[in-house]
Amino acid sequence: MFDFFKWLVNPNYINSNVFGLLTVVFSGLVSWLISALYFRKGNRNALRLNIIFPIKNILKEPRSWKNYKGLDELSKSYDAKYLTRHEQTLLSQLLSAYKVVCAYNYSYVCAESLFSYFKYKLKQNGIDTQPVPIFIDDEIVDYEEPIDLFYLRDDLARVIENCPSEYEDDALVEEVKSLFKAYCKEFFTDKEIVFFNDSTFDEVLKKARIRHEWDEKLANYKEAEKQLFQVRIFKK
Repeated sequence: MFDFFKWLVNPNYINSNVFGLLTVVFSGLVSWLISALYFRKGNRNALRLNIIFPIKNILKEPRSWKNYKGLDELSKSYDAKYLTRHEQTLLSQLLSAYKVVCAYNYSYVCAESLFSYFKYKLKQNGIDTQPVPIFIDDEIVDYEEPIDLFYLRDDLARVIENCPSEYEDDALVEEVKSLFKAYCKEFFTDKEIVFFNDSTFDEVLKKARIRHEWDEKLANYKEAEKQLFQVRIFKK
């Protein structure tokens, strides 16, 4: 090392020695930089092929728990480490929002809203929606709704599933009214009750608390998806 230093600073050769040394160092840095760029490009290409494209394809499909698990597995796979920190943050936000909305079934969201409206209309007409006594030690301690009344939600969900439009449809409304009247007659009264005279079918869905919750969660998901697709690598 000492001999190298003496050779480097030799007055007779110092200029050419320093120039040669700088040339070697510069060449090494350029080679390292080119290798690093090619390595990064290769990693990003692998990221697009193995992570980005599969994620974009899954997001085109209907939301489901199965697809959420697929997205989660992709986010934890080997090539996902080539995501930048910002990209990882946006993908994590999308996964969180997707998990929430895929746990919701639109038909059951609508069914819950309509079920709440059904009970509201009964109460508005002076009908007790909890006529079934609860006994403890042969004593009545409380009252509850007829247990089989809850099948109404399943029937409503089935009807919505067969006509999954978010807009009011006359045939759909009539089928829902028929269910309301059938359950009202079976469990409560023969009294004629007019449904959807105070609010339209669509207004009932929009005003219901659970529908508001659904709209908010869906809006959060769509915003997370929008933010992710604004990232350059997801645009390509």
